[in-house]
Amino acid sequence: MERDDVLEYLLEARETLESIEKELLHFEKSTLDGSLVDRELLDTLFRHFHTIKGSSGFFGLTAIVKIAHAAENLLDYLRNNPDAQDEDTLEYLITALDHLNELVEHEENSPTGGGFFNVLQTQFLEKLNEKNEVIRVRQTQTTETAKTNQSEPEFGLFQNTTSHNNQKVEEFGLFIEKSETDGKEEFGLFTDDSISTPNEEFGLFIKSDVIFKKNIIQKPEENLKTEKKSIIKKDIRIDTDKLDSLLDIVGEIVITEPMVTDHPDITKLKLENFQKTALQLKKLIRNLQEITLSLRMVPIAGIFSRMERLVRDTAKKTGKQVNLVISGEDTEIDKSIIEEMYDPLVHILRNAIDHGLETPEERKEAGKQPQGTIQLTATQSGKEVWIEVRDDGKGLSREKILNKAISLGLLSRSDSEILEDKEIWEFLFHPGFSTAKEVTDLSGRGVGLDVVRKNVTTLKGFVDVFSIYGQGTTFLIRVPLTLAIIEGLVVRKSDTYFILPSIDVKESMYLVNEPINELYKNNHSIQYRTNQISIVDINLLFGKDSELNNQRSLKEKYLIVTESHEKQLGIVFDEILGNQSIVIKPISPIFKNINGLAGCTILGNGHAGLILDVRKLISQHLSSVTI
Repeated sequence: MERDDVLEYLLEARETLESIEKELLHFEKSTLDGSLVDRELLDTLFRHFHTIKGSSGFFGLTAIVKIAHAAENLLDYLRNNPDAQDEDTLEYLITALDHLNELVEHEENSPTGGGFFNVLQTQFLEKLNEKNEVIRVRQTQTTETAKTNQSEPEFGLFQNTTSHNNQKVEEFGLFIEKSETDGKEEFGLFTDDSISTPNEEFGLFIKSDVIFKKNIIQKPEENLKTEKKSIIKKDIRIDTDKLDSLLDIVGEIVITEPMVTDHPDITKLKLENFQKTALQLKKLIRNLQEITLSLRMVPIAGIFSRMERLVRDTAKKTGKQVNLVISGEDTEIDKSIIEEMYDPLVHILRNAIDHGLETPEERKEAGKQPQGTIQLTATQSGKEVWIEVRDDGKGLSREKILNKAISLGLLSRSDSEILEDKEIWEFLFHPGFSTAKEVTDLSGRGVGLDVVRKNVTTLKGFVDVFSIYGQGTTFLIRVPLTLAIIEGLVVRKSDTYFILPSIDVKESMYLVNEPINELYKNNHSIQYRTNQISIVDINLLFGKDSELNNQRSLKEKYLIVTESHEKQLGIVFDEILGNQSIVIKPISPIFKNINGLAGCTILGNGHAGLILDVRKLISQHLSSVTI
């Protein structure tokens, strides 16, 4: 068996296991009120486990086969005896799913021939088989009891429906006398529909009028099948490395196109037909770029569905009742970003359940429903995807967070009185910050929300917190749709070109003889509308002194007002070249120690351009100066 074939199957097995998890959670939700689980749902679960068992057996994955077979037996019993379902059987099925996931993952990373690699797996299989044996014995006893209580004679073999002496005795239930005409029917092989059909034998010969009717019934069904086939969506598996290579090539085309169509040697000539063709080429390349990017876009439903199991398990550990409401799961986002969003969502949801939601008793005392609600929502806003986690719990305690911040030396008691709520919530993202009274396996070590901020910042995104005490808390994550190509504002400072992501640019202005205020060296400000904002020369990025030190006014300069977390910073440049789609290239290790650079690119004029990390620049500058 080729290793590639096994890996391809394991990928399909993962998808089947994801479907099983979704159906099991639906199983649990549908039975919370004590109602019986739907037979169709049990059939679906049975088929999934049966598929896993059969396919894994073909590839020699014996451990997966054994657990899937045991789970299949349990489901088969539930299908025939739906009233026997209980919380215990559901836990067995969920635990079986967990072990199957472990076996699949282990076989992908370090194949061992398909056997068990953990003693817990064999112990669980023994318990599950014991459960099935107990069920089998119980079912046999129930059946025997039911037969004993029947009013028929012994074992139902000898039945005498009448006491007339002229009637025959039915033996073993094989011969049943319905009427005089039944004597002609032997073993059900010969059916006499009418006296005039002596030629019908063994059901092989059927009257022509019956055939005509069957053709009429089958024809629309065949048409329906044809219609279904025509609308079936066909998917194909493609290695992500190939998609990345395609994206790189398209990126090079996007870069090269303006280098050709806007070449100085051509712009000097009056070529009307060439210009028309160049515009058409730009349009086609733009479409190609958008289609290529869309190939990496996947629905966020994949990661959202994994959160359902997380919420379920966390709620059970904390003894709380939680209803997870998901919306916007069809929102698409770059696959590379989705992979990095798992950890932040895990920490936020655990935090919402452990810290945000109250226990059922506390909620009743507060006049709320015993079951708390967490809303997980995704929406697309421009070039960003907004992911919102909202709970209806007790909200954030300003006093508790302030006391913890003061005890950690993050601020003084006097400063705490003038801080706004949104500034206080920022302490939650400080490493080691936790208001939990004790350390548990869920929280208390202060390594949750700082991981959220770090991961989201790496994705060029934001995390914001909103809370009303007694009503709930909302975490809002904003991340770009893709990290491969951005819309950026191209500017020039001397002979160097820079790109500022358009999402970080608030306004651009052309200033002539605009007065500036110098607080001290390398620290300047300017009047921007009704506020004073800091302004910097880009030289500060490279460790040089600002050219603004010896100036009292800005003479014929462009000021780009940038914004991050409602904090603004003005950056001075010599020229603005305009907006452009920028293909991000990794930056050289030579510049890795320079804060504020997010990457580089090649511009249409052939020059290299440095992409600025505006958020780091603002954070770094405002932390070093006080205005």
